[in-house]
Amino acid sequence: MVKHQPLQVYEKQVLLSLVTGIYGCRWKRYQRSQDESSKWECAWFTILSSSFLLLLFWTYFWLVAQNDFNDFNWLVYNHSGEWRDETIPIVTSTTVGFIYITFLLILALFHISLGQQLNLYWVHKVP
Repeated sequence: MVKHQPLQVYEKQVLLSLVTGIYGCRWKRYQRSQDESSKWECAWFTILSSSFLLLLFWTYFWLVAQNDFNDFNWLVYNHSGEWRDETIPIVTSTTVGFIYITFLLILALFHISLGQQLNLYWVHKVP
């Protein structure tokens, strides 16, 4: 009887697979790369970071402006003639965008700390 030994033994890297899978849609081991990130990927990281800072400021603005929500609604009422709370869609979309960008930025920082190549998946670049 012949015994077969595996040629290579891989240790499971669950965290690395999860981070590269969500950030860059590279779920397989052979798709990962520890090469230097390209200029385009560094540019996308810069865009992601600046979007985070912009949304951080925008979220802070709307949280501070909470006392003026009624004045904003009166302004909308005077222009449209219909009373509706226009701050809820603004605050909701701002919060959802901030959480999404923060999640992507945390994944990008994990990529950098793990020494992986930044490769943002195209779906994350579209919105």
